Amino acid sequence: MVRIRVIHASKLLAVCAAIALAVALAALIFRSAGGARAAQGPEKAAVQAAFSFLRPPPMEFELSGENEHTDSALWVAPPSLGADAETPRAARPRVLIYHTHTHEAYAQTPDDPYEETEPWRTEDQTRSVVRVGAELAALLEARGFDVVHDATDHEYPQLNTAYARSLDTLAGYADQSFDLRIDLHRDAWDSSMAACTEINGRRAAQLMLLVGDGGDYAVKPDYEANLAFAARLTERLNALSEGLCRPVLVKHGRYNQHMGTPSVLIEAGHNLNTLEEALAAMPCLADALDSLLRAP
Repeated sequence: MVRIRVIHASKLLAVCAAIALAVALAALIFRSAGGARAAQGPEKAAVQAAFSFLRPPPMEFELSGENEHTDSALWVAPPSLGADAETPRAARPRVLIYHTHTHEAYAQTPDDPYEETEPWRTEDQTRSVVRVGAELAALLEARGFDVVHDATDHEYPQLNTAYARSLDTLAGYADQSFDLRIDLHRDAWDSSMAACTEINGRRAAQLMLLVGDGGDYAVKPDYEANLAFAARLTERLNALSEGLCRPVLVKHGRYNQHMGTPSVLIEAGHNLNTLEEALAAMPCLADALDSLLRAP
């Protein structure tokens, strides 16, 4: 399910149309009064320019629902991007995991049902993407990381303002230092995606990293650093299990990634995956993060 809000109103289009019609009418009057050349040369160009305002302007969309990654994507980063860059390492890396879309859930199975708030969404954090975040946190802690897993519900009272509330959550950690901030999501399936992949013969959900270029915000993230980190993490994941991670996707927005560097949005599977398939991908994600962030 995708919720799209059109930001630009139609009033400007109506005003432009009125102006265009007035200019065109003036040109026709001039021509009928004997200006045989009124529609030639500069005059014709002026009329055409006036009528160009009648074409619908490009619309600006704010994605507030599931498919934030696929709609209005700018480009897909090549796998080799950031391969030569280095990530600072720490003896005990600090990682913050949170969930802007806290209710995102997976396909139900007969032996693991849950109460839906709407299709593929639940407030039950043992069945949602929050459970996947808890698994990743535990795996990283077992590898020597210091992890904060913030399970604050950012969807209430309205999904399309969830990013404003997750920004408030991040602001609450402004005085703390982290080596990585992860906004962990569950993707929405489309026909370009595989149903799942396999890790050591076990069905597992694919992963994908998303980075925002800062969009039209005055305060922007360190886009280049975030993108380089995402590309390196993607490369490590696919080295551990071929096909586990799809290419990094770049979007025109900031996704609260201006609150610290590196920051990434990670999609853990899609809505046709099961919770178990999403959980099965977490050990590889923990191993890849360990190889990038923790000092040997």
